Amino acid sequence: MTSSSPSPVAATSILDTLRLKPTRIKFFCDMVHSHVELPLICYKIINTRQFQRLRNLKQLGLCYYVYPTACHNRFEHCIGTSYLAGTYCKILQTNQPELNIDNQDLLCVYIAGLLHDLGHGPFSHTWEQFISTYDKNYSHEEMSIKMMDYLLESNDLWTLCKYQAGLTERDLVFIKEIILGHPISGDEFQGRPPNKHFLYQIVSNDITKIDVDKFDYILRDCTQLNVKTGFDFQRIFNNSRVFFVRPGLKGAAVEVAESAQDSTVTIIAYRKKISSTLQELFLGRFSLHQKAYQHKVVRIVEMMVVDGLKAAEPYFRVPSSTDPAKVLKLSTAHQDVSAFIKITDSVLEQIIEWGNGGASARKIFNDIINRKLYKCIGYLSDQINEDLLDDLKACEPALLLCYTSINYGRGDENPLNSALFYVKARPGRLFKHKFSGPNLESKCFFLLRPTYAYEEGETTSTISEEDEQKRMQLMEEKVELILQKHEVELELE
Repeated sequence: MTSSSPSPVAATSILDTLRLKPTRIKFFCDMVHSHVELPLICYKIINTRQFQRLRNLKQLGLCYYVYPTACHNRFEHCIGTSYLAGTYCKILQTNQPELNIDNQDLLCVYIAGLLHDLGHGPFSHTWEQFISTYDKNYSHEEMSIKMMDYLLESNDLWTLCKYQAGLTERDLVFIKEIILGHPISGDEFQGRPPNKHFLYQIVSNDITKIDVDKFDYILRDCTQLNVKTGFDFQRIFNNSRVFFVRPGLKGAAVEVAESAQDSTVTIIAYRKKISSTLQELFLGRFSLHQKAYQHKVVRIVEMMVVDGLKAAEPYFRVPSSTDPAKVLKLSTAHQDVSAFIKITDSVLEQIIEWGNGGASARKIFNDIINRKLYKCIGYLSDQINEDLLDDLKACEPALLLCYTSINYGRGDENPLNSALFYVKARPGRLFKHKFSGPNLESKCFFLLRPTYAYEEGETTSTISEEDEQKRMQLMEEKVELILQKHEVELELE
């Protein structure tokens, strides 16, 4: 890996910033950031059952079945994100004392970075694809908020936050808004006034997509996958400034406000000379999606896991910890946080080894283990027209269309075109820099599924492997005839 190791932070120590005794600081060893130091309250949060669950959720989900080294977990990513969030905030606090970043602000940013992925389910975003079949409103961010409340309440940590760390109910709202990336209700943030809105752009930046969550996972994933990147987050930290701007201004140039009131909007801007570093950030993201996250085999395994979870749905049961008489399905476990905490990547082993999900689900997951994956007969890189889609419906459900879409995180737009820049010689003027459109890549893979992967019930287990192969061959020929009718030819890798 060619990315440079982070240098010592050019900011005050946590010990000075939080004015805590040395015993109230905890240190961790990290493969990406070397020695990481976090406030005591973060250490208390880490040592709870709710947070320790993240040890059993792989950061890259099913990439592990393609990259054997993609075995790191959300546990270390959340610790790394918390560290970077606090580091970034401290640098701004040191370089710009006029921002009035206080201890509570800093601590809230640390905690938000630590808990931002607390609500993830197993197999990374594949779980959300499964749940969306049953609950369109599910999101891991909303689940993180529920899990956070459960963690603080069941471990009596909110008392510690209030009386030892000095946090208030408004601070709790602030932390939740950082995790969500938007106000809890309405259009206005409630946790902090506009003159501190820049704090919302540190952990999850919905404006430019430049945030420490991305910094950590790109460096961590590149390290684990041995994918090279030239991205250097320290350069961004040291060349960022917060500006007070006049609200409602549009266009390439933005006027900086002369004075800072509570109602004055603040935003993080970047020195123009690091524009290439910011481009490296999104190029790194694109490369990881292309090489790993949306690798063809990874996507096939993800489709198989979704089918396996759907097959297990009528049989798998998750008991509630708060109500012994309450038992939930996989698709409803998120409705009870005491049940959801039990859902980890171990679901796959429970279905295979313990038979908790029925014969069809076990068969699908065993096929993944034995590398008997769905057959890919080719792909299309152009958009499929509606007439072709209508004709292909005759091949469902044996035919499964698997889509990949790789961009910079905002469709066909470049998020950097929303970023504000400054130059050292003219600190009172902000402007936007025109970046070229993002690299785009989209494909639709044509996958053929065995009968037991989509038929309901357990009767399909009697179909011989030879008969299954004949069925799939006939289906492949049927698909070819439809494609010929539309004068379309599948591409092969």
